[in-house]
Amino acid sequence: MSLLWSLKHFDAYRKPMDDFRVKTLSGGLVTLIATIVIGLLIVLETKQFLTTDVLEHLFVDSTTSDERVHIEFDITFNKLPCNFITVDVMDVSSEAQDNINDDIYRLRLDADGRNISESAQKIEINQNKTVADPTELTQEVKCGSCYGAAADGICCNTCEDVKSAYAIKGWQVNIEEVEQCKNDKWVKEFTEHKNEGCRVYGTVKVAKVAGNFHLAPGDPHQAMRSHVHDLHNLDPVKFDASHTVNHLTFGKSFPGKHYPLDGKVNTENRGGIMYQYYVKVVPTRYDYLDGRVDQSHQFSVTTHKKDLGFRQSGLPGFFVQYEFSPLMVQYEEFRQSLASFLVSLCAIVGGVFAMAQLIDITIYQTHRYMKNRIAGGKLT
Repeated sequence: MSLLWSLKHFDAYRKPMDDFRVKTLSGGLVTLIATIVIGLLIVLETKQFLTTDVLEHLFVDSTTSDERVHIEFDITFNKLPCNFITVDVMDVSSEAQDNINDDIYRLRLDADGRNISESAQKIEINQNKTVADPTELTQEVKCGSCYGAAADGICCNTCEDVKSAYAIKGWQVNIEEVEQCKNDKWVKEFTEHKNEGCRVYGTVKVAKVAGNFHLAPGDPHQAMRSHVHDLHNLDPVKFDASHTVNHLTFGKSFPGKHYPLDGKVNTENRGGIMYQYYVKVVPTRYDYLDGRVDQSHQFSVTTHKKDLGFRQSGLPGFFVQYEFSPLMVQYEEFRQSLASFLVSLCAIVGGVFAMAQLIDITIYQTHRYMKNRIAGGKLT
């Protein structure tokens, strides 16, 4: 018992007698305000403690180029029929990428954007079709006109004859106006589905190298190490690639990910426009608080429109040219430790209490000084 009683000599918080304590109105007001401030700061600090912060780091991307990148897209074409749309994925050398995993579908839409397909039709990428269709039906006529592309007396009895004559002259034939081509498969389909639109959506997994993927009309094929689309002599101005980007992303979603192209509408109300999107893709890693890790990508984009109505090279359609950054961004979830939280609470209580005591002493001493001056008759 005497040992416990001796602990009083270690008391660092000595208590003054009640006779020496002075309670004032200003002291009570300062105490009330200090208590409210302490309570508010404790609530804010507790909220911050329960909130997960995200730290951002930047470093060189060391992942292999063999890694496959997941691209998900959903594009609605307002006036481009599904029958003419193909999907192609090319690398930086303009050659079709190999071993691409794809899962792409298209839905026919009417002029008002309503679905008219009974079910979604799956399509393949990089179809590489032949230029000519040997089963194509043509309208044979007796010594048909070459429409000024050949000398008098030379007959163009088939659609192919007219095309060949125009090719020799270097002219562009409009097969919609050629009698011999009125049964052409492309002319028939273009007339039949003229006012339709199309929604194309799905995913592709591509190699982690610079390249592009595009949705464009025509039969695609490789010629002289170049990728071209055969429009079967239809004028590119006939194809209106106006569209709405419902969704476009590289890689998985993660908290706070931004999709700069989602909801973007590109409408010119005329055909022959090549819509180009230049995309800078940044590899991104997201580390969750529970230890999970997501490998993804985020991107920035620059848009450009090219009018093909002045005989410029190109193709109407939706083109995305992407390039990967050599740097990687890492987001790491972080939460304040319990020890740090308790230290912050102690600092709040002690700091506010000390400041309140200083303010109270200042007010009390100032009040006593003024009172003594008045009592001594020295205040004028």
